[in-house]
Amino acid sequence: MIADLQKFAERAFVYKLKKRDPYISDEGIAAAVNAWYKDRPGAPFGDGVGKIGDPTRFRQGK
Repeated sequence: MIADLQKFAERAFVYKLKKRDPYISDEGIAAAVNAWYKDRPGAPFGDGVGKIGDPTRFRQGK
């Protein structure tokens, strides 16, 4: 389900890019999507905005 939501968000982002610039190239779209994944809020920490969580909480047996 999370993967489906990610795909949906990416498609929505691409739609927005094409609406802003109907002549954007495939390379331009790929570059913008890559930048979006790297620069969106929380991206440097691999999570969304807010308090940074402790990844050890996902370990088995904890």
